[in-house]
Amino acid sequence: MNGKGLSQTPALIRRKQRAVFVFGSTVLFALVILVALLVYNDNVVQAKENPDTSVVDKAEEAFGTVVLIAPISKLQKGTKLNTTNLREVHWPRDQVPEGAVRSLSEAIGMYSANTLNPNQPIVSNIISPTPPTYGIGDLLPPGHRAVTIEVDAITGVEGWATSGAHVDVYLTHRDVESGVYKTRVAVEDAVVLSYGGETKKMSQGAGERTKIQSTVTLAVAFGDSLKIQTAKAVGKITLALRNSNDLASQGSNEFAATEWEGRTVKKASKDTLVSKGYAKYTDLSGNERQFILGNDEKWWGNSGQ
Repeated sequence: MNGKGLSQTPALIRRKQRAVFVFGSTVLFALVILVALLVYNDNVVQAKENPDTSVVDKAEEAFGTVVLIAPISKLQKGTKLNTTNLREVHWPRDQVPEGAVRSLSEAIGMYSANTLNPNQPIVSNIISPTPPTYGIGDLLPPGHRAVTIEVDAITGVEGWATSGAHVDVYLTHRDVESGVYKTRVAVEDAVVLSYGGETKKMSQGAGERTKIQSTVTLAVAFGDSLKIQTAKAVGKITLALRNSNDLASQGSNEFAATEWEGRTVKKASKDTLVSKGYAKYTDLSGNERQFILGNDEKWWGNSGQ
Protein backbone atom coordinates (compact mmCIF):
# COMPACT_ATOMS: atom_id res chain seq x y z
CA MET A 1 0.00 0.00 0.00
CA ASN A 2 2.81 2.39 0.83
CA GLY A 3 4.50 1.45 -2.43
CA LYS A 4 1.37 2.35 -4.37
CA GLY A 5 1.17 5.74 -2.67
CA LEU A 6 4.80 6.51 -3.53
CA SER A 7 4.21 5.65 -7.18
CA GLN A 8 1.33 8.24 -7.36
CA THR A 9 3.26 11.14 -5.85
CA PRO A 10 4.66 12.67 -9.08
CA ALA A 11 1.21 12.70 -10.69
CA LEU A 12 -0.24 14.31 -7.62
CA ILE A 13 2.47 16.90 -7.67
CA ARG A 14 1.75 17.70 -11.30
CA ARG A 15 -1.99 18.10 -10.59
CA LYS A 16 -1.21 20.43 -7.70
CA GLN A 17 1.09 22.47 -9.95
CA ARG A 18 -1.63 22.76 -12.59
CA ALA A 19 -4.13 23.79 -9.96
CA VAL A 20 -1.77 26.47 -8.68
CA PHE A 21 -1.17 27.69 -12.24
CA VAL A 22 -4.88 27.86 -13.01
CA PHE A 23 -5.58 29.68 -9.73
CA GLY A 24 -2.75 32.12 -10.35
CA SER A 25 -3.92 32.76 -13.90
CA THR A 26 -7.46 33.36 -12.66
CA VAL A 27 -6.26 35.82 -10.03
CA LEU A 28 -4.09 37.64 -12.57
CA PHE A 29 -6.97 37.85 -15.02
CA ALA A 30 -9.23 39.17 -12.30
CA LEU A 31 -6.66 41.86 -11.42
CA VAL A 32 -6.43 42.90 -15.07
CA ILE A 33 -10.21 43.18 -15.26
CA LEU A 34 -10.28 45.19 -12.02
CA VAL A 35 -7.65 47.63 -13.26
CA ALA A 36 -9.52 48.03 -16.54
CA LEU A 37 -12.74 48.79 -14.67
CA LEU A 38 -11.01 51.39 -12.49
CA VAL A 39 -9.55 53.16 -15.52
CA TYR A 40 -12.92 53.13 -17.29
CA ASN A 41 -14.73 54.55 -14.27
CA ASP A 42 -12.12 57.31 -13.97
CA ASN A 43 -12.64 58.26 -17.60
CA VAL A 44 -16.40 58.35 -17.11
CA VAL A 45 -16.05 60.68 -14.11
CA GLN A 46 -13.76 63.00 -16.04
CA ALA A 47 -16.16 63.05 -18.96
CA LYS A 48 -18.99 64.11 -16.65
CA GLU A 49 -16.88 66.86 -15.11
CA ASN A 50 -15.68 68.15 -18.51
CA PRO A 51 -18.38 67.26 -21.02
CA ASP A 52 -17.75 67.60 -24.70
CA THR A 53 -20.26 70.32 -25.62
CA SER A 54 -20.35 69.34 -29.26
CA VAL A 55 -21.40 65.83 -28.28
CA VAL A 56 -23.95 67.19 -25.81
CA ASP A 57 -25.38 69.57 -28.38
CA LYS A 58 -25.76 66.77 -30.91
CA ALA A 59 -27.45 64.64 -28.30
CA GLU A 60 -29.76 67.48 -27.35
CA GLU A 61 -30.62 68.10 -30.99
CA ALA A 62 -31.26 64.44 -31.49
CA PHE A 63 -33.77 64.53 -28.65
CA GLY A 64 -35.73 67.53 -30.07
CA THR A 65 -33.92 70.67 -28.80
CA VAL A 66 -31.36 73.08 -30.19
CA VAL A 67 -29.05 75.63 -28.57
CA LEU A 68 -30.12 79.28 -28.95
CA ILE A 69 -28.91 82.53 -27.40
CA ALA A 70 -31.02 84.49 -24.89
CA PRO A 71 -30.56 87.37 -22.38
CA ILE A 72 -29.96 86.43 -18.76
CA SER A 73 -32.12 89.35 -17.60
CA LYS A 74 -34.25 92.04 -19.21
CA LEU A 75 -32.18 94.27 -21.49
CA GLN A 76 -33.27 97.76 -22.45
CA LYS A 77 -33.07 99.16 -25.95
CA GLY A 78 -29.51 100.15 -26.84
CA THR A 79 -27.79 97.68 -24.49
CA LYS A 80 -24.51 96.29 -25.80
CA LEU A 81 -24.53 92.47 -25.76
CA ASN A 82 -21.68 90.53 -24.15
CA THR A 83 -20.93 87.30 -22.31
CA THR A 84 -22.14 88.73 -18.99
CA ASN A 85 -25.73 89.39 -20.16
CA LEU A 86 -26.20 86.45 -22.55
CA ARG A 87 -26.51 82.71 -22.10
CA GLU A 88 -27.22 79.55 -24.09
CA VAL A 89 -30.67 78.00 -23.80
CA HIS A 90 -32.01 74.68 -25.09
CA TRP A 91 -35.10 75.35 -27.17
CA PRO A 92 -37.63 72.92 -28.76
CA ARG A 93 -36.72 72.36 -32.39
CA ASP A 94 -40.30 72.81 -33.55
CA GLN A 95 -40.57 76.23 -31.82
CA VAL A 96 -37.40 77.94 -33.03
CA PRO A 97 -38.18 81.55 -34.11
CA GLU A 98 -37.25 82.56 -37.62
CA GLY A 99 -33.81 84.17 -37.68
CA ALA A 100 -32.92 82.94 -34.18
CA VAL A 101 -29.30 83.52 -33.13
CA ARG A 102 -27.62 80.16 -32.54
CA SER A 103 -24.16 81.11 -31.23
CA LEU A 104 -22.70 83.67 -28.87
CA SER A 105 -20.29 84.87 -31.54
CA GLU A 106 -23.26 86.12 -33.60
CA ALA A 107 -24.55 88.30 -30.75
CA ILE A 108 -21.51 89.54 -28.81
CA GLY A 109 -20.72 93.17 -29.63
CA MET A 110 -24.17 93.85 -31.10
CA TYR A 111 -26.77 96.29 -29.68
CA SER A 112 -30.37 95.56 -28.78
CA ALA A 113 -32.66 97.43 -31.15
CA ASN A 114 -35.58 96.86 -28.80
CA THR A 115 -36.26 95.63 -25.26
CA LEU A 116 -35.12 92.00 -24.85
CA ASN A 117 -36.92 89.72 -22.39
CA PRO A 118 -34.97 87.26 -20.24
CA ASN A 119 -34.53 83.66 -21.43
CA GLN A 120 -36.27 84.39 -24.73
CA PRO A 121 -34.34 83.56 -27.93
CA ILE A 122 -32.75 86.52 -29.67
CA VAL A 123 -33.57 86.92 -33.36
CA SER A 124 -31.34 88.72 -35.83
CA ASN A 125 -33.79 91.51 -36.68
CA ILE A 126 -33.84 92.91 -33.11
CA ILE A 127 -30.09 93.38 -32.77
CA SER A 128 -27.87 95.81 -34.63
CA PRO A 129 -24.12 96.38 -35.04
CA THR A 130 -24.62 100.09 -34.23
CA PRO A 131 -26.47 101.77 -31.32
CA PRO A 132 -30.13 102.48 -32.18
CA THR A 133 -31.50 105.98 -32.60
CA TYR A 134 -34.24 107.25 -30.30
CA GLY A 135 -37.43 108.97 -31.34
CA ILE A 136 -39.68 111.25 -29.32
CA GLY A 137 -41.83 108.28 -28.25
CA ASP A 138 -38.83 106.59 -26.62
CA LEU A 139 -38.32 109.65 -24.39
CA LEU A 140 -41.87 109.62 -23.00
CA PRO A 141 -42.43 108.18 -19.50
CA PRO A 142 -45.34 105.71 -19.16
CA GLY A 143 -48.72 107.46 -19.09
CA HIS A 144 -47.40 110.59 -20.78
CA ARG A 145 -48.08 112.19 -24.16
CA ALA A 146 -46.12 114.45 -26.48
CA VAL A 147 -47.92 117.74 -27.27
CA THR A 148 -46.64 120.39 -29.68
CA ILE A 149 -47.46 124.09 -29.35
CA GLU A 150 -46.56 127.11 -31.44
CA VAL A 151 -44.23 129.64 -29.84
CA ASP A 152 -42.42 132.86 -30.67
CA ALA A 153 -39.69 134.88 -28.99
CA ILE A 154 -42.04 135.77 -26.11
CA THR A 155 -44.08 132.61 -25.60
CA GLY A 156 -40.99 130.43 -26.10
CA VAL A 157 -38.86 132.33 -23.55
CA GLU A 158 -36.54 133.70 -26.26
CA GLY A 159 -35.29 130.25 -27.19
CA TRP A 160 -34.29 129.20 -23.65
CA ALA A 161 -36.94 126.47 -23.50
CA THR A 162 -34.65 123.89 -25.10
CA SER A 163 -34.83 120.11 -24.90
CA GLY A 164 -34.73 118.91 -21.30
CA ALA A 165 -35.94 122.19 -19.80
CA HIS A 166 -38.77 122.25 -17.25
CA VAL A 167 -41.56 124.75 -17.93
CA ASP A 168 -44.99 125.77 -16.72
CA VAL A 169 -47.73 126.35 -19.30
CA TYR A 170 -49.73 129.56 -18.77
CA LEU A 171 -53.10 130.29 -20.34
CA THR A 172 -54.25 133.90 -20.78
CA HIS A 173 -57.90 134.34 -21.74
CA ARG A 174 -60.91 136.58 -21.29
CA ASP A 175 -63.43 135.26 -18.80
CA VAL A 176 -66.78 134.86 -20.53
CA GLU A 177 -68.94 135.81 -17.55
CA SER A 178 -66.98 138.73 -16.10
CA GLY A 179 -65.30 139.93 -19.28
CA VAL A 180 -62.03 140.19 -17.33
CA TYR A 181 -58.71 138.96 -18.69
CA LYS A 182 -57.15 136.24 -16.55
CA THR A 183 -53.98 134.18 -16.56
CA ARG A 184 -53.85 130.76 -14.96
CA VAL A 185 -51.47 127.84 -14.73
CA ALA A 186 -52.75 125.29 -17.23
CA VAL A 187 -49.98 122.71 -16.64
CA GLU A 188 -47.15 122.59 -14.12
CA ASP A 189 -43.69 121.15 -14.71
CA ALA A 190 -43.87 120.02 -18.31
CA VAL A 191 -40.60 118.76 -19.82
CA VAL A 192 -39.47 120.02 -23.22
CA LEU A 193 -38.78 117.08 -25.54
CA SER A 194 -37.79 119.06 -28.60
CA TYR A 195 -37.45 122.67 -29.65
CA GLY A 196 -38.14 123.24 -33.31
CA GLY A 197 -37.64 119.51 -33.88
CA GLU A 198 -34.24 119.49 -32.13
CA THR A 199 -33.95 116.94 -29.32
CA LYS A 200 -30.34 117.66 -28.35
CA LYS A 201 -30.05 118.90 -24.79
CA MET A 202 -28.12 122.03 -23.93
CA SER A 203 -24.85 121.17 -22.19
CA GLN A 204 -24.72 122.14 -18.55
CA GLY A 205 -23.09 125.51 -18.07
CA ALA A 206 -23.19 126.36 -21.77
CA GLY A 207 -25.34 129.42 -21.05
CA GLU A 208 -26.29 129.92 -24.69
CA ARG A 209 -29.80 129.89 -26.04
CA THR A 210 -30.66 128.31 -29.35
CA LYS A 211 -32.07 129.97 -32.42
CA ILE A 212 -35.67 130.97 -31.85
CA GLN A 213 -37.92 128.34 -33.43
CA SER A 214 -41.66 128.18 -34.05
CA THR A 215 -42.67 125.02 -32.17
CA VAL A 216 -42.00 123.26 -28.87
CA THR A 217 -42.96 119.67 -28.04
CA LEU A 218 -43.73 118.95 -24.39
CA ALA A 219 -43.98 115.70 -22.40
CA VAL A 220 -47.01 115.87 -20.13
CA ALA A 221 -49.35 113.49 -18.33
CA PHE A 222 -52.34 112.33 -20.37
CA GLY A 223 -54.80 114.59 -18.50
CA ASP A 224 -52.53 117.61 -18.97
CA SER A 225 -52.32 116.94 -22.70
CA LEU A 226 -56.10 117.48 -22.88
CA LYS A 227 -55.77 120.74 -20.93
CA ILE A 228 -53.18 122.08 -23.36
CA GLN A 229 -55.28 121.17 -26.39
CA THR A 230 -58.26 122.99 -24.85
CA ALA A 231 -56.12 125.97 -23.86
CA LYS A 232 -55.08 126.43 -27.51
CA ALA A 233 -58.72 127.09 -28.41
CA VAL A 234 -59.51 129.26 -25.38
CA GLY A 235 -56.69 131.80 -25.39
CA LYS A 236 -52.97 132.41 -25.63
CA ILE A 237 -50.39 129.92 -24.33
CA THR A 238 -47.09 131.06 -22.86
CA LEU A 239 -44.21 129.03 -21.42
CA ALA A 240 -42.54 129.97 -18.14
CA LEU A 241 -39.07 128.49 -17.62
CA ARG A 242 -38.34 126.74 -14.30
CA ASN A 243 -35.12 125.91 -12.54
CA SER A 244 -34.55 122.15 -12.83
CA ASN A 245 -33.80 122.09 -9.09
CA ASP A 246 -37.02 123.91 -8.19
CA LEU A 247 -39.84 121.59 -9.21
CA ALA A 248 -42.16 121.96 -6.23
CA SER A 249 -45.81 122.51 -7.12
CA GLN A 250 -47.16 126.05 -6.80
CA GLY A 251 -50.79 124.94 -6.98
CA SER A 252 -53.58 126.06 -9.30
CA ASN A 253 -52.91 129.79 -9.29
CA GLU A 254 -54.84 132.39 -11.27
CA PHE A 255 -54.52 136.15 -11.69
CA ALA A 256 -57.22 138.48 -13.00
CA ALA A 257 -56.73 141.91 -14.58
CA THR A 258 -58.77 143.41 -11.73
CA GLU A 259 -56.43 142.17 -9.01
CA TRP A 260 -53.48 144.53 -9.42
CA GLU A 261 -51.80 145.32 -6.12
CA GLY A 262 -53.00 148.51 -4.44
CA ARG A 263 -56.23 148.81 -6.39
CA THR A 264 -59.34 148.15 -4.31
CA VAL A 265 -63.03 148.78 -4.71
CA LYS A 266 -64.36 151.77 -2.80
CA LYS A 267 -66.83 150.96 -0.09
CA ALA A 268 -70.40 151.71 -0.99
CA SER A 269 -72.35 154.27 1.05
CA LYS A 270 -75.25 153.31 3.23
CA ASP A 271 -77.79 154.26 0.60
CA THR A 272 -76.49 151.58 -1.77
CA LEU A 273 -79.29 149.71 -3.46
CA VAL A 274 -78.50 146.06 -4.10
CA SER A 275 -80.84 143.85 -6.03
CA LYS A 276 -79.90 140.46 -7.58
CA GLY A 277 -76.21 141.19 -8.01
CA TYR A 278 -76.64 144.83 -9.03
CA ALA A 279 -75.92 147.95 -6.95
CA LYS A 280 -76.23 151.70 -7.56
CA TYR A 281 -75.50 154.73 -5.39
CA THR A 282 -74.64 158.44 -5.56
CA ASP A 283 -71.30 159.48 -4.06
CA LEU A 284 -70.54 162.68 -2.11
CA SER A 285 -69.68 164.50 -5.34
CA GLY A 286 -73.09 163.76 -6.79
CA ASN A 287 -71.83 161.17 -9.25
CA GLU A 288 -73.87 158.03 -9.75
CA ARG A 289 -71.99 154.73 -9.39
CA GLN A 290 -73.07 151.33 -10.66
CA PHE A 291 -71.64 147.95 -9.66
CA ILE A 292 -72.25 144.27 -10.43
CA LEU A 293 -71.48 141.29 -8.25
CA GLY A 294 -68.74 139.19 -9.86
CA ASN A 295 -68.18 135.47 -9.61
CA ASP A 296 -65.32 136.14 -7.20
CA GLU A 297 -67.88 137.57 -4.74
CA LYS A 298 -66.49 141.08 -5.28
CA TRP A 299 -68.31 144.17 -6.53
CA TRP A 300 -66.94 145.60 -9.76
CA GLY A 301 -67.71 149.00 -11.20
CA ASN A 302 -68.27 149.79 -14.85
CA SER A 303 -64.79 151.36 -14.83
CA GLY A 304 -63.21 148.02 -14.05
CA GLN A 305 -62.58 148.82 -10.39
